[in-house]
Amino acid sequence: MATQRDVARAAGVSLAVVSAVVNGTSHTRMRESTRTRVLRAMQQLGYQPNHAARSLRLNHTGMIAMILNKLDNPVYGPLRQGVYEAAAEHGATVLLGDAETMRSGSQFLTRLLSQGTVDGILIRGEGLLDDDVMAELHSHPKPILILEHAPDHPWIDIDDRRAGEIATRFLVNLRHRHIVFIGGSGYISQQRYLGYQQAMDSAGLAPAPHLATGFGEQAGVDGLRQAMQAATAPTAIVVNNIMSAVGVLAAAHDLGIAIPDQLSVIGIHDVDLMQHLRPAVTAVRMPMYQLGWAGVEALYDLIAGRPGTGGLITDPEPELIIRDSATALNPPGT
Repeated sequence: MATQRDVARAAGVSLAVVSAVVNGTSHTRMRESTRTRVLRAMQQLGYQPNHAARSLRLNHTGMIAMILNKLDNPVYGPLRQGVYEAAAEHGATVLLGDAETMRSGSQFLTRLLSQGTVDGILIRGEGLLDDDVMAELHSHPKPILILEHAPDHPWIDIDDRRAGEIATRFLVNLRHRHIVFIGGSGYISQQRYLGYQQAMDSAGLAPAPHLATGFGEQAGVDGLRQAMQAATAPTAIVVNNIMSAVGVLAAAHDLGIAIPDQLSVIGIHDVDLMQHLRPAVTAVRMPMYQLGWAGVEALYDLIAGRPGTGGLITDPEPELIIRDSATALNPPGT
C-alpha cells in the first residue's frame, strides 16, 4: 500500500507538501502545478488517505448523525442518499436516529452530544423541536445544522412556499377555480399554504381555508371528506404531503368521486409509489437529494469554524411531475 512518503518521492516534493494536499491545509504555500503533480502521483500509486488517523489528529470521530422525523417516511430516501454520498466525500459515516427520541426529557441529545460520538448533527424534526430541545442544542459546542427553517440556529431548507405556488398555479392553468389545500400542520405546511394563497391571489381567486388534517394517508382521507362538505365542492385539491394523496385517492373511490374527471389532485413531494397508483399521481418533486448534500457541506463548514453557510435552496427549485391525477376543467357550456 502506497504511503505519503512514496507519493512525495514520486512527485519530487517534500513530505510536508504531500501532507498539506491530503489534509487540505492552507498554511503550506505551493504552486497549483505542484498540487496537480502531487494529486497525479496519488492517483498513479493508488494512494488512499487514512481518514481514521487524520480524525484522531484533529480530534474528530469521522462520524456525523442525522436525526429525522419518522425514518420510514419514503420522501426521505433522496435526502438520505444525498447525506450518505456527501459524507463519503468527507470520509465520514452517518449515524441515523429518529426525531421521536429527541422529545423533551429523553436525554438522547445529552448522551449523543456529550459522549463525543459524532462530529456534528443534522436534524429535520418537522415540528418536534420544542423550546426545551432547542435550548439543549444551544447548550452544547458540537456543530448542529437544522434541515429546515430554524430562527437563531444554523439551518438550510428547500423552498416549500414555491412548491405550494407551483402546484396551485398548475391547477389554475388547467382552468380550475375552486381549489382547496389539505393536510399538514406546522411551519413547513404553512409555507406551502402561503404558496397556494399567492397563486390563488395572483389568479384573482379566493383561497380556501387550510384544512390542516396532519400527515399520512388518514390525513388525506379526512381532508377530502372535509373539503367535500363545503358549500361549493372543489374541483381540484393541493395535498400538502404526497403520502396523504394516497388517502385522497382511497377516500375519493369510497365516495364515488372519479379522479381526475370529477376532481384533480396534485401532491407535494414525490416518491416512486406515485407513478404506480391508478391514476398515477401528479406531484411537485422537492430537491431532497440536494438538501442532503448541501446540509452535509454546510455542517462541515460549521465543524471547520466557517459559519454563515446554509439558508434556502432555490436552485434547483421544486419540479412539477405531470401524471394522470389532474386534468383540465372543461369551460362552461362545453
